[in-house]
Amino acid sequence: MKDKKTIILVVVLLALVGYYVWYANKTANVKPKGQAPDVAKIDPNQATLRKLNKAIVRYKKDKGTVPKNLVELKGSYLDAKTIDDAVANNFEYKYVSAQAYRLIPPTGTTAVRVAAKKKPPKKGPAAAGGAPAAKTLSSPATKLATTETGWQYDPSGKPDPFKPFILASRPQEEVAPKVRRQLTPLQKMPLSEIQAGLKAIIWGRLGSKALVEDATGKGYVVQEGTYVGQHDGIVKKIYQDRIVVEEYRRHPTKGQLEANEVVLKLKKVEAEE
Repeated sequence: MKDKKTIILVVVLLALVGYYVWYANKTANVKPKGQAPDVAKIDPNQATLRKLNKAIVRYKKDKGTVPKNLVELKGSYLDAKTIDDAVANNFEYKYVSAQAYRLIPPTGTTAVRVAAKKKPPKKGPAAAGGAPAAKTLSSPATKLATTETGWQYDPSGKPDPFKPFILASRPQEEVAPKVRRQLTPLQKMPLSEIQAGLKAIIWGRLGSKALVEDATGKGYVVQEGTYVGQHDGIVKKIYQDRIVVEEYRRHPTKGQLEANEVVLKLKKVEAEE
């Protein structure tokens, strides 16, 4: 019985090993679909940029510092043709410190893309066979650019992101103080009639009030803040012998409402002999 169990166990192990070997060979022979893009064909500057960066890293690893210029990479770190191509294509190398540098590709170099996209027409002085293009402002306030990537942003014709969407309403024209819809008898009387009906003024520390009678002899008590007259007049101040009324009249030429103060004097009553 033990021999049978041992034989069965060996057969199972051999089957597992055979399956593992078959699966490993199958997956090893599978080739990835598609073809890796050739960076040099898509953007030659990107290929040059990668070579320069790798050479600078090796130079720093060997000498403990970055090169002060690209010429120092010629020979054991980079071939002379790549250095000459970088200089001819206006690659800019800046030595910042012993451990830092800046390598700026020429203006217009973009990131590596697998599928090429249509480029918008360039804004130049004139198109081929057409009228000259409109000049664009080049001041720092209207055009922003980065020196490392050459990317530019032109805000002309675009909304200002810092401008609020809801604008404050314009200040309305100065108007007369609001009055109640239902006019009082004093508001229906002209100021000349109110002055004629001004009979008495009570003036003191507790407040000042005046007594006005209409044509029928009916009396009305007037105090500061009372609306009087036919031109939205309001009593501003009451003195011992006069009342100051501020009314609003439209200017004949400007067309705007202007405040006008009118003084209503109390007539002196002569004592009878």
